[in-house]
Amino acid sequence: MDADNEKKILVEDSTTTTQKDEPEKQAELGDLWRVFRFADRLDWILNFTSLICSIASGATLPLMTIVFGQFTGRFSDYASGKLDPEGFQDEVNTFVLWFVYLFVGKFVLSHLATLTVTVSGIRTTRVLRQRFLEHLLRTEIWYFDTANVGSPATQMTTNVTRINQGIAEKLSLLIQGLAMFVSSFVVAIAVQWKLALITLTVVPLFFFIIGVGMTLDAPIEAKVQGSYSQANVFAQEVMASIRTVHAFWAQGRMRVRYDDYLKEAHVHGKKKSFMYGVMSSSTYFCMYAGNALAFWQGFRMYQSGEIDSVGTVFTVVLSVLLASSSIGLLYPQVPALANGAAAASELFKIFDKSSLLDPLGNEGKVPEKCHGHLEAENVSFSYPSRPDTNVLNNISLNIPAGKTTAIVGASGSGKSTIIGLLERWYLPTSGRFLLDGMDVSMLNVKWLRSQMALVQQEPVLFRGTVFENVAKGFTEAQKVLSLDEQRKMVQEACEASYAHEFIQKLEQGYDTYLGERGGTLSGGQKQRVAIARSVVSNPRILLLDEATSALDPNAERIVQKALSRVSQERTTVVIAHRLSTIKDADNIVVVSAGQVVEQGTHEELLTLNAHYARLIRAQNLAVSANQVHKNMSAKQDMVEVETDEEVARVMTAQTEKSMVLKGGDAKPKDRSILTSIFLILKEQKALLPHIIVAALACSIAAATWPGQAVLFSRLITAFSSSQPSASDANFYALMFFVIALGNLVAYFTIGYISNHVAQSISHQYRLELFSRMVVMDIDFFDRTENSSGALASTLSSVPTSLTELLGLNIYVILVMIVNITASSILALAYGWKLALVMVFAGLPLLMGSGYFKIRLESRLHESNEARFRESASLASEAVSALRTVASLTAESDFIEAYSETLSSIVAQSVKSLSISMVAYAFSQSIEFLVMALGFWYGSRLISSGEYTSEQFFLIFMGVLFAGQAGAQLFANLGSLTRAKGAANYLFNLREEQPVIQETNENKDRGPDLDQPISVDNVHFKYKSRSTKVLHGLSMDINPSQFVAVCGPSGCGKSTLVSLLERYYDPISGKICVGEQDVKDVSPRLYRNEMSMVQQEPILYEGTVRENILMGLDGEIDDTSDERLNEAARQANILDFVSSLPEGFNTPCGARGTAFSGGQRQRIAIARALIRKPKLLLLDEATSALDTHSEQLVQEALEQTRKESGCSVIAVAHRLSTIRNADVIFVLVGGKVVEVGTHEELQAKGGVYADMCQAQSLDREA
Repeated sequence: MDADNEKKILVEDSTTTTQKDEPEKQAELGDLWRVFRFADRLDWILNFTSLICSIASGATLPLMTIVFGQFTGRFSDYASGKLDPEGFQDEVNTFVLWFVYLFVGKFVLSHLATLTVTVSGIRTTRVLRQRFLEHLLRTEIWYFDTANVGSPATQMTTNVTRINQGIAEKLSLLIQGLAMFVSSFVVAIAVQWKLALITLTVVPLFFFIIGVGMTLDAPIEAKVQGSYSQANVFAQEVMASIRTVHAFWAQGRMRVRYDDYLKEAHVHGKKKSFMYGVMSSSTYFCMYAGNALAFWQGFRMYQSGEIDSVGTVFTVVLSVLLASSSIGLLYPQVPALANGAAAASELFKIFDKSSLLDPLGNEGKVPEKCHGHLEAENVSFSYPSRPDTNVLNNISLNIPAGKTTAIVGASGSGKSTIIGLLERWYLPTSGRFLLDGMDVSMLNVKWLRSQMALVQQEPVLFRGTVFENVAKGFTEAQKVLSLDEQRKMVQEACEASYAHEFIQKLEQGYDTYLGERGGTLSGGQKQRVAIARSVVSNPRILLLDEATSALDPNAERIVQKALSRVSQERTTVVIAHRLSTIKDADNIVVVSAGQVVEQGTHEELLTLNAHYARLIRAQNLAVSANQVHKNMSAKQDMVEVETDEEVARVMTAQTEKSMVLKGGDAKPKDRSILTSIFLILKEQKALLPHIIVAALACSIAAATWPGQAVLFSRLITAFSSSQPSASDANFYALMFFVIALGNLVAYFTIGYISNHVAQSISHQYRLELFSRMVVMDIDFFDRTENSSGALASTLSSVPTSLTELLGLNIYVILVMIVNITASSILALAYGWKLALVMVFAGLPLLMGSGYFKIRLESRLHESNEARFRESASLASEAVSALRTVASLTAESDFIEAYSETLSSIVAQSVKSLSISMVAYAFSQSIEFLVMALGFWYGSRLISSGEYTSEQFFLIFMGVLFAGQAGAQLFANLGSLTRAKGAANYLFNLREEQPVIQETNENKDRGPDLDQPISVDNVHFKYKSRSTKVLHGLSMDINPSQFVAVCGPSGCGKSTLVSLLERYYDPISGKICVGEQDVKDVSPRLYRNEMSMVQQEPILYEGTVRENILMGLDGEIDDTSDERLNEAARQANILDFVSSLPEGFNTPCGARGTAFSGGQRQRIAIARALIRKPKLLLLDEATSALDTHSEQLVQEALEQTRKESGCSVIAVAHRLSTIRNADVIFVLVGGKVVEVGTHEELQAKGGVYADMCQAQSLDREA
């Protein structure tokens, strides 16, 4: 296949396949089994071991029926005089030994069965998680622009947890239950095949109901999880942009949007209630009806002589009873399997999509050398999300090797798109790109990207140390060097990018931990670290997409020199709005509307006096010759001084890395399971009637077990008499059928209500957690453990675990507890001596082993949850920054780091599980020891005539059923371990209250922003004990003023904006509006009077209309469209939006990826202007705009200020945007060092004048 044909196919796929309305794949149980393809040889050995041990373990109780049947026969012989007391006692001693053997076998087999499958499940899902992340990183980037796949990283975190439950512990219990079920009938058939086959008639119906139920459940569960997945996508967007949410006081609106997704899931989830009721009731009815049939038919066959031994009848009947009991193990596992299948189906929707452009593949040529000559031949392109809108129109470019080519033009003209096509994030619709004369589509993707280094407009850093972030740019050859050599390379790169000085001032230097997306650094510092990461590999091609847009003038000048130095003898492509950065380029290309309109050097293009010259004139600062000062280098030290702002911010991350929910002030409370259940139950007043009815149903279901013990003992007595009564046998058989009817009603109620309650609880607590998180103070989100990925994962895992406290599992546990209690009381009432020995010999050991298991697993769960949150954050970070990861060819690094995190979970789990599973195995097998003791002691009581046979058998069956219930109880307690941790997280989160919130005292107390704003001697530091950021900062801002704040990166400008927004409060000093301290007013009313536009624009999944209208306070009304159009016009985005096929209803994509940086910024400005603020905060608000758009927006902002009288506080590096300010404050080191107008500060010849000189283009213009 030639390159053009291959490209055509790929482009067609990229622009059409994601748009097709393909029928949604339904979840199938087979999807769960597909997970096992990620198991390696050891996993298969473990699984096979577990399978054999599970089958053998499940068969131990049915084998017990043979011993019991023989005992019944011997007892009948003893009662009729055929066997003397001594012989009877010898036979009993033999049976006792058999019970001891069964105990040993059950103990060993249960331990091996559960340990091996659980370890295998953890190992298999570890590989699944790793492969899924790898698959995501292999997938072509454009797929995620259009495919409705939710948040893949969040899907991975939440779905794999559910899959693990389906293929590990729950699967083992299911196999043991099935083995017990099948073995019971095998024993019955071996003993008396005819009677066994008659009772088997109910089995096909049982399996039919289970099969149909699971088939119907899986697609419904898939819809539920699909809605939850969309909710998690939205939640992660909100958590990642929490400052924007707080700035617009949009917590309530975000809560409503989040609730819309939850309501959709709730509607689907409730559909399962009736189905669960039918599944539950039908299966139990079938088995208990089988018991009635077995007794009725067994007596008839015994009476007719077809069965010659009472023991044979009771072996068969008890086997059928045990088959019924096995449903207690089977049924609770069915929902877990269905949920696991639905989760697997969600993942395989993405897994089954093959990559069209695999960055880790070996396909494509790998040239021996790269010269760096780039060409574009007649390239046209449209984004897959907007296939009808061409971004590039038949563009051709020549980028010579070893030269610097700058591309300039209006925002949205296609500049950054060219970078995306060079990086092969997208493929041209037509035309081609060449590297050294070779079509890039024929080159290996990883090799191609490794020849380029990219610094993007919005720098993306990752969680980890400074060193680790810069080292992400290493080539494969650099990765194998010694640590000392690597550190030297990193330091040299940081020195070249003007980052070394501020890094050295951090407490841990290059080993300082950075928060999510490097959020603990200022914008300029992040940009410099990103530049260092790009040049550390000494690439042949350097791509700079607004690489210095976030730097102050002096830092920009120095970095520009560094970039000029590193650009020598390598191809450099520069995208820039700030034209001072590209005036020395060898070649400047001016792009407009996706076409090249001018090309040449700076001087040549100025001579043309056309597009480029107009851009230059718009940016030029008025600096006369006598204002050019010679002392710039002398003052450079002052300007370049890195303040303590970034030091404190990074130290905050360092300090809070070990903090707990309470911020380190107090250790979170660890409440017990019972306390958690009580507290959750106490607040479920609306569901309390349902819960009470379900509890009564559980009591009815549990009471059937001691009832069976009574019937069983009476039947043995009836069979043992010399002339058995047919009427008695028929009556007792009828009573078994009545028990079946009772179970039909009870279990339908349990199944129906348990799902209804679980769905309601899941909805309630997801919404509560989101609502509590979104109102937390900003410093809550600054903590390392509270990254957006970790919080989104928590929003899914915690409510899911909480449903275990009041969902199906708790009702199964309640049935078992009532069963144990009722059966024990019944036994004690009928014969306290034997009952006391059997109950109190086994119950304390059973409870002790169960408690020991829960304690161990609780600690393991909490430890693993912390590690899983860490791994979730890592995966989420990688997927949310796919373009950066791809450009760095760092896919393997993230996969390796993710794998190491997961491997530590496996290692710790194996060790802990090996111990906790001993307790579990003991709880499953102890009933055999109790039986042995009961047989031994009971036979002596019978021999002495102290007990009747009816007493013995009733007590024995009661304790047998209690023991069964105990084993099933602790088999289901594992889920309560997860629920305990989830409940503690919820309760601890409730105890942490935000400081900056609306209260009854301040809710009606609004500020008057028509009054002056004063910042009075403000000191501030982030949550660290060492260095302050602001040192007595003071300034006065008059109403309707245009106030500008400038200074070097890290001087405290953005911190000032954060304090004005009340993201934080000062540690001393105050900020007042008039005479009112902002701490005393309602933060809602305060923020509603202002708007903010940040340096990095934040948009949300949704339309342009929805994103702009987010700026309105209150309900949308009839005037909203007018205000929408006016705000868009003022932000200079109206014409662009109107040109889109869907206009304001055009989807923005996740995080606004459907638009360029400049377009996103203008939409964000429109959102700020639509609320007609009295105070407008602009934190580098126009840094992403082209010169023309910036000029128009500046004029619109100035007009808006004059018309509305609003005050404007602008933080800026680009000084052309603030030269018309009424007053300019220059900050250095967290203090104001100069104040005045543009002209006044120029005349002073100080810091501001030097900054202006660094940006001036007068002489060139």
